[in-house]
Formats: sequence, structure tokens, C-alpha cells
Amino acid sequence: MGLKICPLASGSSGNSIYIGHGKKGFLVDCGLSGRSIERRLQILGLSPDDISGIIITHEHQDHIKGAGILSRRWSLPVYTMPGTWAAGCRELNSVPPDLQRDLSGGFSLGAMDIAHFPLSHDAQEPVGLVICWKKRRVVIATDLGETNTEHEKIMEGANVIILEANHDRDMLANGPYPWYLKKRIKSPLGHLSNDDCGNFLSQILNDHPTAVFLAHLSQENNYPELARITVENLLKEKGVYPAPNLHLNVIERNCVSQPYELT
Repeated sequence: MGLKICPLASGSSGNSIYIGHGKKGFLVDCGLSGRSIERRLQILGLSPDDISGIIITHEHQDHIKGAGILSRRWSLPVYTMPGTWAAGCRELNSVPPDLQRDLSGGFSLGAMDIAHFPLSHDAQEPVGLVICWKKRRVVIATDLGETNTEHEKIMEGANVIILEANHDRDMLANGPYPWYLKKRIKSPLGHLSNDDCGNFLSQILNDHPTAVFLAHLSQENNYPELARITVENLLKEKGVYPAPNLHLNVIERNCVSQPYELT
């Protein structure tokens, strides 16, 4: 039995990913209603008994909406950074005190070791995650305005990379958003474009077997096929795509994505 990775939703309307091995699993973010999370877990054949905790990457609503209700309903610990707890969001404040956990030192769940690293985003203390299981690594980095050399070191050689490809630059520039919002999205504290994502991946991917999931696509300024083609073309320019050891996927925005099993 391998490590199961099941995106439940991805985007500004809500984010959540289930990651588990056997009967030990957790949610990365909980940006849907509690009822929606429960329904999507049922689609995957999972129940509350398969969830041992919730990790929150930052305090924006599309990452925390259901955290409080599920923590109370299922008696689940919630792990996040001190800055995120201090941000004082209603959903996080409703987590019972005895279930509030500090993510700073990382933690282990069964055979999985979970660590974090800082991201550049307009939140109090946003983080990406590294999940280590049997010498395999899963790296999650969404909601980041820019990448750096530390991110390269963390993601190079990872078995699974879940990385933001939020917007197409032309669609954003010519789209309906007001200027201040366009400026925020393009800033170092905003979101990665398809080009940003593809250029970064072209620097870190090699002949190591890797599954890449493009995440957090904008509904107004992107669409799945455009994100995929843009990233593919940039990888082709660097000679790293197509390759039998590289699997490129796009996470569904508003429904459960195809589960992936890392063996």
C-alpha cells in the first residue's frame, strides 16, 4: 500500500488535499465547508476515521473555511504556524484550545514526517510543506508570489510536486480585475503565473521520477489546458519534456481530482 494523494479542490473558491497511508491521513488546508469536505471524502471512499489532523498553510479564507467545524466535529488537531494562529481568523479561533497545535517543529503521523518551509505571500506566516514517507518526498507549494534558491533545493529530486500555476499573464492583464488586484497577484507576495511555474520547474526537474500537479488555477485568468500547454512548452525548451519519468497533471478546481498513489 502506497501513499495516497487526493486533491479535493484547488483555487480561490477553496483548497484541500488529503494525504494518507493506510488508516493514517491528514488534510492539507480545509477551505471548503465542513459538509463539502465530508462529501468529497466519501467520493474517495474515506471517512472521518481516516483523518488524524488538519494542516493549515496560511489564514486566507479559501484555506481555512471548514477547519473549525471539522476540528470540533471530529476532534481533530489543527497544525499551523504561530503567525497564522495570531492572525485571529474566526474559523481558527473556533478550534478548541486543546486541539490547537504549533507546526513550527513539524510532526510525524504514522510513517509520515511533515516539515514546512516559508513562502512569499501576503499572509502572516505562510508555508509550504514537505511530507517524507519511506524515503519518498511530496512537496506542496501554493499561494506564493515568487520562488527562490531554497525552494529549488527543497523540490529538486522530490517524487511529487504540487505547485501553483495561478494565472496566464495576458489573461490577467486584459481581464476584468481592478488594477489593485492585478498588481497584488503579480507581486512577490501574490501568485505564480503559468510562466513562473514552468520556468521554475525547468530548473529543478531531471531524470528523477516525478509527478507534478499544477494547482490553484484562477477561474477568471487561467484554464487547465492553457496552464498545461504553457508549462509543457517551457519544459520542452529546456529538454525535460516529454519524458517517461515525468507525469504532468492539473488539479481540478471545483471537484475531486483523480487520486495519485506514490509507491
